[in-house]
Amino acid sequence: MGMNLLPEDCIAKILSFTSPRDVCRSSAVSKIFRSAADSDDVWNNFLPSELPVGVPTYPTRKELFFGLSDHPLLIDNGRMSFWLEKSSGKKCYMMSPRALSIVWGHDPRYWQWISLPGARFNEVAELITVWWLEISGRMNLNLLSDNTAYAAYLVFKFGPTTYGFRQAMEAKVAMAGTESETQPSMVCLMRVPNREGSRVAEPRRDGWFEVELGQLVKRRGDMGEAEMSLRETKNPFEKQGLLLHGIELRPSSYS
Repeated sequence: MGMNLLPEDCIAKILSFTSPRDVCRSSAVSKIFRSAADSDDVWNNFLPSELPVGVPTYPTRKELFFGLSDHPLLIDNGRMSFWLEKSSGKKCYMMSPRALSIVWGHDPRYWQWISLPGARFNEVAELITVWWLEISGRMNLNLLSDNTAYAAYLVFKFGPTTYGFRQAMEAKVAMAGTESETQPSMVCLMRVPNREGSRVAEPRRDGWFEVELGQLVKRRGDMGEAEMSLRETKNPFEKQGLLLHGIELRPSSYS
């Protein structure tokens, strides 16, 4: 009851120090809390100070926040998508296959570029056949939210004819220039019995699969780039049928 006696702008100021999730919960407390929880002053604190070019116009800052949470925005000429994590407001990105480095990716003998219904980007990369698989991407650290732990995920699915993905592969996430100092982890794109010690792919709600490549912490003042990679080059097997959607960077569960 004492909080309800505070001026609305004071309640809004207090709410701005919490999180989007807490603000939404507080709107059920009372009418004055609901009004404060809808104010632009509160939601401005959860929006990045700089937004990408092409953000749609919304009537309120709250609607803008949820628009960017629910509807990823294509940026960089359609090569990446951007959105906000709904519970925290942290920035998230997905790099399309065109934004990645794929060994032999531009040779139609090994990879082809196709359109798929439900894909976020105009094109995905379909693996025809390779023995040596190497996919990597770089992200400017300035684009990420400060003081945030991020995880990078390879997003993919398999075509009707797939083979060569039962073995574990090397995955790595590191600051550019420190790759040699970072030990790779082992991941498996297929669920294989007795594959202990390897991270395995999990299904996503959008119909694709993802496997975590690694994690990094973006601290305030960090400069440079983060590099994410998946490699299978030491004991190569013939591979076919991978449909690559991209690499996604989003706050990890403990951030």
